[in-house]
Formats: sequence, C-alpha cells, structure tokens
Amino acid sequence: MTKKILSLILGLLTLLTLSGCPDENKSQKGKETEQIPNTMQKATTELEQIITLLGGPMFDSRDKMEQLKNQQIQTLTEKLSERPEQSSLGTDKTQQDQDSGSGNKKEESAQKENQGQQEQTEESPEGGNEKGDGKEGKGTEEEKGTQEENTAENIDTKRPSADGKKEETFQMEDSLFGIPQWNPENWKMIKVMTDGLFFTWNSLQPELLEKGVTTMQMTNFNTSLEGLSQSVKNQKIESAQTSSFQLMECMSDFFSYYKTDVPPEMQRLKSITTGIHFSVRQNDWDKAQELAIRLQQESTKLKAGIEDNQTTGFQMLEFSLADLGSGVRNMDSVLVMIHTNLVTANIHEMETKLTQNQEE
Repeated sequence: MTKKILSLILGLLTLLTLSGCPDENKSQKGKETEQIPNTMQKATTELEQIITLLGGPMFDSRDKMEQLKNQQIQTLTEKLSERPEQSSLGTDKTQQDQDSGSGNKKEESAQKENQGQQEQTEESPEGGNEKGDGKEGKGTEEEKGTQEENTAENIDTKRPSADGKKEETFQMEDSLFGIPQWNPENWKMIKVMTDGLFFTWNSLQPELLEKGVTTMQMTNFNTSLEGLSQSVKNQKIESAQTSSFQLMECMSDFFSYYKTDVPPEMQRLKSITTGIHFSVRQNDWDKAQELAIRLQQESTKLKAGIEDNQTTGFQMLEFSLADLGSGVRNMDSVLVMIHTNLVTANIHEMETKLTQNQEE
C-alpha cells in the first residue's frame, strides 16, 4: 500500500513538472536574442577599416588607443634623443667639408697664380681680365638658367586639371596622438578592401532579404558601394568619404532588423559620428550641425531604451556625446576630431560588454 502511494505521489510530481515546462520554455524563448551573421560583422569591420583609411575616426577600444599613444610617445622620444647627435655629426661633417674645400681652394689659387704669371708674358693684363670676366658671366648665366628650370619644375607639380581648375593635394592633419591618418599610399589599401567588400556584400544579401530588409534598402547600399568604388578609382577623397558614410548609414538600418542585446541606436550613433567627422574634415559645418541634432535625438532614445543607463560605461558615452555636440556648435574642428574618436571608442567598449553578456 505504501509503495502504491509513493508511486502515485511521484507520478503527480512528474505530471506537474512536465505541465510547467511549456510555459517556462515559452518564457525563455521570448527572452532569446539573435546572433548577428558573421558576414554582416565582416562587412561592418571592412567598412570601418575603409573609413579610418579615408581619414575617418578609429573604431578601436581604449586599450588600443592607449597602445597607439604609447607607441607615438616612444617614437617622439627616440627622435628627440637622436637630434643632438645628428646635429653634432652634421656640424663635424660641415667643418670637414669646409676644411677640405679651403685646402682645395688654396691649391687652385696657387696654380692659377703660376698660370697667370706665365700668361702675362704673352697677353696683356687687360685681355686676361676680359677673359676672366667672360667666364664669370657665363657661370652666372648657367646658374640663373638652372634656378629658372628648378622653379619651372616646382610650378609644374601644381598644373591645373583638364577642367581648368587648380588641383589641390589632399592633406590630412595628424590624428589623435599625432599619428598621420592619411597618406596617398592609402588608396592602394582602400582599393583592395573596397573590392573585397563587394564579395562580402554578395554573401550578405540573401541573409538580409530573408530577414525582411527591403529591396530599396539593399539597392541604396549597392549604389553607395558602387559610388565608393568609382571615387577610389578616381582618387576623389571627399566623394569617397561621403559614399562610405552612406554605407555606414545603410548598415545601421540593417542592424535594426536583428534582436540583440546591443540596441540599434548604438549603430546609428556610430554612423552619425562618422558623418560629423567627415563633414568637419570637408569644412561643411551646416551638415555637421544637422547631424549633431540627430546625434542628440538618438542619444535620448538610447538612454530611454537601455535598462541600465547608470553604469560608468554609459555615462562616459553620454559625456563624450555631449562634448562632441558642444564642439560642433562652437565650430571647433580640433575638439570635434578628438571627441568623434572618443565616442567611437566608448561605443566599442559598450558593444563588447553587451555582446559578452548576450553570449553568457
């Protein structure tokens, strides 16, 4: 009898446990988040690298920024320590050249003096002077001609383009920590990476279509990618920057189709920050002001939508966004360049932390 009662109790407990599983599974399923496709992560990384090579912000962690800073300080320290030695060596070499030149001049003077004494028996002093003056005049003319030729070469490097406008060489100021962001050699790397982005994009398209991304959105990305490719081919820096910013905006829209622990506003903030960076580089402050308003709107949405908005990481991001907006309002290009890099670094830190939480 006791065994029957125990069996009955165990059966009831099992039944209750099984009946509770469906609701629990449904609850867990409702909390599940999606993983961003690897192809989409790859496309984003490639695009960010292209943007940085075009003189845009750096999308790295604070640790990476610190590493770059230390490398730059070490490089500058080495250069400073080498200068006195180079100066000393240069002075010694100059002195040696002067002494050597002085000795040679004395020998030449003695030879000319002996030669002049011999010629005086055959020619009059006046004739000798005229001959000497002729040589000096000829040397002066040759030097003058060389100077004019060199000047012509310098002017030749700034010839007007086919449309009659003067070509301007794109120059980029030093980036954060003084590391040059732009070099004409960057075009080679950008060309390779842009070509590669076409392959990544082709792999990503079916996934986006299945997710519900509209044909128009994908067409916009494809058009901007073709525009970037053309700008890189013609080495047009400003149009290349504009196209890469447009691609970044399209990518931020794609991220909104996935349910992850990283709010879609984070990608929009990154995109808008890139646009502000390039607008200031191009001295388009009207565009920068317009984007700064959007930046504030997305920042407000992010704070309202994120559960824990009182963490140190979020507060750091919030402060950097406010400082960036202030820099744009004051039209301070130096501060804007610093704060755009600071914003992207803070976003990188938050994305990494939220992604780790999602995987756990």
